[in-house]
Amino acid sequence: MKTKNRMDRRLFLKTSAVAAGAGILSVPAQGAEPEEKKTNPTKIKEYRTLGRTGFKASDIGVGKPLNAAVLGALLDAGVNYIDTAEGYGRGQSEKVVAEAIKNRDRKSLFINSKLSMRGNPSKEQILSRAYKCLDRLQTGYLDCMMMHSCGNVEAVKYKPFHDAMAQLKKEKKLRFVGLSNHGGNYNDVSESMEKVLLAAAADGRFDVMLLVYNFLKRDMGEKVLEVCRKKNIGTTLMKVNPVGSYHAYKERFEEAEKKGQPTERLKGLVARMKKRAGQARDFIKKHNLTDNEAIRSAAYRFVLDNKNAHSALFNFSNFEQVDSMLGISGTGFSGKDQKTLSALSQGCGDLYCRHACGACESKCPAGVPVNTIMRYHHYFDAQGREKHALQKYAALPTAKADRCFQCSGMCETACPYGVPIQGLLMMAHGSLTLA
Repeated sequence: MKTKNRMDRRLFLKTSAVAAGAGILSVPAQGAEPEEKKTNPTKIKEYRTLGRTGFKASDIGVGKPLNAAVLGALLDAGVNYIDTAEGYGRGQSEKVVAEAIKNRDRKSLFINSKLSMRGNPSKEQILSRAYKCLDRLQTGYLDCMMMHSCGNVEAVKYKPFHDAMAQLKKEKKLRFVGLSNHGGNYNDVSESMEKVLLAAAADGRFDVMLLVYNFLKRDMGEKVLEVCRKKNIGTTLMKVNPVGSYHAYKERFEEAEKKGQPTERLKGLVARMKKRAGQARDFIKKHNLTDNEAIRSAAYRFVLDNKNAHSALFNFSNFEQVDSMLGISGTGFSGKDQKTLSALSQGCGDLYCRHACGACESKCPAGVPVNTIMRYHHYFDAQGREKHALQKYAALPTAKADRCFQCSGMCETACPYGVPIQGLLMMAHGSLTLA
């Protein structure tokens, strides 16, 4: 009987590997060969003061650049905020930045990198890693160094990090200090993004923050942005478009039913998920929400409409995106945009596992890190970073989402948004293991 159950699970995962929760509209894989460069790219139209740094940052910034030619086109178009990290491509992203900024006015750019404090490194280890970042970036100084993915309030005050940052400032290799958070990590105390970032704002030593904010996940972000405004802290945004393509969901679940005979419980889950996905697709058709480009633009304009946010970070992988996405800069959020996003929220909002939420994690008897797993699947399904996502999931030292097959679904009961998270986790496991 156990052998049959294992076969059922493997079959279900194979046929639903691409159907986990919604993420940003799919784009070509990062680092793909660029198309022929356009001679007249769209220009940035708006710049905002990045809090106490005083820097006039482009309202659209670039996150995790992995193509020097594309980054060069962005800089030509007026983008001047660049976000990278030592962990992006194991330093490759920083090397891409170095190539793109060569022979440019360094003072016209704001370059931010990030260091993870996982493993509780010493001050000396942190300094050594920071110097390597500078070497890869081939720049004499960083505008900002962030504590990467700070997962809890205790880590906000991590003394070796602050001591290392103080020394870098003394050596004139660093101007400002920042912090990023997109929800708890698998090895963190379960604390919300809001709690961590408000603690960082109260700490007073952080000049810039990177946080999750989008039209479906706005409550925490709006509180943090308002506090940062009052304290004159610079703010940058990530995961700004939560909407993926729901159009193929129903077909994916139907395919899962055709390709095998799962157990009765799994058959029930597939049927329930297929029904919900079909309802979302029907709603999209009824309300004429089939233009993914218009939806994406509305989602981007929503976050840019909040003047407490200074720069929204996008991932760019080709020249076509440079032209289309920068066209959103300074354009304003319209009534039509509001109607589009309101309809999407009503019809499809419960198919999105909110980034930086984690409200259900404490209810999981197996300790499955829901926030982390769904973020990894976002990398896989939405950002085209399949290899990175597979590696991150394989290295996860905690219980993985295969445990969800044995569970009654307490996470779904705890979800304040009604997300069918058990099913999404099971499908994320299929994607992230290629089971």
